[in-house]
Amino acid sequence: MLKLNTERLLILPLDEYNLRLSIDDFNKMEKNLGLTITDKNIGYREKNVFKIRLNSVKNNPMNYMWYTTWIIILKSENRIVGHIMLKGYPNENGEVIIGYYSQDEYRCKGHMTEALRRLTQWAFLNSDVKCIIADTLKNNIPSQKVLQKIGMVFYMEDDECFWWKLER
Repeated sequence: MLKLNTERLLILPLDEYNLRLSIDDFNKMEKNLGLTITDKNIGYREKNVFKIRLNSVKNNPMNYMWYTTWIIILKSENRIVGHIMLKGYPNENGEVIIGYYSQDEYRCKGHMTEALRRLTQWAFLNSDVKCIIADTLKNNIPSQKVLQKIGMVFYMEDDECFWWKLER
């Protein structure tokens, strides 16, 4: 299994089996991976997103890591503190879109900055990746700061979001 390491974090792409477990019973996925069991389960909206990811993973088994949810594990506690999603293999322009989420109690501690920095480094190892894109709600200042810290620059906005990019 692919594993990305930082000083404080372990970042893992969920394979089809563990992604399915996380949808059915998050604690079973944590147990299967040998992680600290939390009392968390994913909500309805998140579950639907994970189901979409699961279909993409099933349709792209050789490149599943570009379609799945990556869990962020705080090594010192051996527990999941957030997740990142790559939303597919690079398109014809070499663009990859990412999304991310931190557990409430682990926000504003630098974990997401550390995780995104490491995952973008990994993504740029693929020569097809020219640019990584993310969006933030206009009122989500902490998320915007995370993207700025990893070197992303604002490039456009729509009614709800600011769009950011990191180029090779």
